[in-house]
Amino acid sequence: MSRKQKLSLQDVVSQLQDPNTSDIEFESDDSDDEEYELPKDGSDQEDSENDDDFSSDDDEPLANLVTAKTTATAATTTTATKQPVRGYRWHKAAFTPPDASFDPPDLQPPADDSMTPYNYFKLFVSDEMLDKMAYQTNLYSVSKDQRSVQTSKKEIEQVLGIYLRMGLVQMPNVRSYWEEDTRYPLVAEVMSRTRFEKLSTVFHFVDNDSMSEADRKADRVWKLRPWTDDLRKTFLQVTPEECNSVDEIMVAFKGRSLLRQYMPGKPHKWGFKLWGRCGITGFLYDFDIYQGKNPNGEKPSECGMGGDVVLKLVSSLPQNKNYKIFADNFFTGLPLIDRLRGMGFLYIGTIRANRLKDCPIMGEKELRKKDRGTFECWVERTRNIVAVRWLDNKVVNLVSSFVGSDPVDTARRYDRSKKTHVQVPRPHIIKMYNKFMGGVDLLDMLCSLYKPTIRCRRWYIYIWWHTITIAVVNAWLIYRRHQRELPNCKTMPLRRFQARVASALTDAGKRARGRPASGSPPVPKRRHSVQTQPVEDARRDGLDHLPEWNEKRQRCFQCPGNAAFTYLRCTKCKVWLCLNKDRNCFAAFHRH
Repeated sequence: MSRKQKLSLQDVVSQLQDPNTSDIEFESDDSDDEEYELPKDGSDQEDSENDDDFSSDDDEPLANLVTAKTTATAATTTTATKQPVRGYRWHKAAFTPPDASFDPPDLQPPADDSMTPYNYFKLFVSDEMLDKMAYQTNLYSVSKDQRSVQTSKKEIEQVLGIYLRMGLVQMPNVRSYWEEDTRYPLVAEVMSRTRFEKLSTVFHFVDNDSMSEADRKADRVWKLRPWTDDLRKTFLQVTPEECNSVDEIMVAFKGRSLLRQYMPGKPHKWGFKLWGRCGITGFLYDFDIYQGKNPNGEKPSECGMGGDVVLKLVSSLPQNKNYKIFADNFFTGLPLIDRLRGMGFLYIGTIRANRLKDCPIMGEKELRKKDRGTFECWVERTRNIVAVRWLDNKVVNLVSSFVGSDPVDTARRYDRSKKTHVQVPRPHIIKMYNKFMGGVDLLDMLCSLYKPTIRCRRWYIYIWWHTITIAVVNAWLIYRRHQRELPNCKTMPLRRFQARVASALTDAGKRARGRPASGSPPVPKRRHSVQTQPVEDARRDGLDHLPEWNEKRQRCFQCPGNAAFTYLRCTKCKVWLCLNKDRNCFAAFHRH
């Protein structure tokens, strides 16, 4: 190649990439034409030795730069030609609902007319759970006081029975049930006040020494986790209903805890927040304790924190069975509905206006100028999601994957200007949401009816007491479900059901205590004593059923028509029973 010939950049690159080419000639601007040879590594060795700030590692060969530039150009071209991800495409058209047929599974547990309220309660608070709790309580008392409290499953059952009795007859504080002027025998005669308070301070559920520091940081409710996991498993064994709602559950608490939340819109503004999934009847199927926003540093998915809660709670439901999920605007988002549809779940929920992406729905200010009951409906065709904005007292936004605005009915509302009730149009999605959304609120109402307040220094005991109340309510709801399945059966109210459970817990397995407390008021004598039948579980437990002789005879409780008279009475059941050479009603009454 001639020295006078000038080489273009493309020629230099092509020769550099040619393995057979080692020398390249350049035209020099100096008077002395000199021939330079480029080293194979692309660096000038003589200059690198004289320049202290130069690093051969930073010198990139020209061929590599051109190759990188070519690769970047090709990648840009590929990206430009790639189809973009399609967004949400809304159309003002009629919504075509999918197939929402639901095949109900078999009822579990099956209906049984021989089950007592105590048996229903033990479906959720099992003997195994109480045995674990008794073991951990004894272990913790040794580490705390260097002495075991020596509690047992039966004694913990008595504590639970006392707690349920306190909810039925509420007093200013716990000690009022044992004080002389306000003494309540159904509580005071089961357990002493000192023993009850001692057990309340040492109840425990996990071995502290077995938990590492990493485990404690990963789970802020590790002290209660074994109990909540076992209780959650028992709840999940019940056949779920077709329609399930997801919402918050507040446990009142004003003490010190990292988990304490403040929610001004709730009846109890301060307390612990639980996520719950309930059926329309109020039965709690699944729950989880809120531990704060990203407690482990995990970022929420595209569905957001509320959407992730819904996905976690519905993960325990069978997929592709067309279960219906309902939630409010804290949880609802378009990505959540898309994810649930892929799992085989149908959804209805209120939604915030800023989460309706790319939806050209009528603005709230413009809608307020219309008549009450006006609504607008838009359909997202690619995902088959319908969005409805309805004007009631306020503007309401709802989205659904299986219910639209049709059929439109009317709702009765009060018109302040006319001072009378009027009928306003109501889309069908509003009717469905109002009908099936209130499961968690119903559970909160039932739990607040007969729940006492017991103060404690340990924050997790408040959640544990609340789970006992939920277990009683769930047991009553299963009892009502079974009564509907059985012919000619009447349903007792929650008050009587809880009283039966409390009596069974305090009386079943109870042994005779010492002398009654001093200062207890004498029991007034009745002219005609009334015999009351004891709880079935206490009647047949086989403990301390002893006959006692009385000076006055009474009618036998067991004899047909109470025709016979007897002087013997059971010391535990407080009923008169025959025991002679002709008949043994005492044994027949207590027989299993």
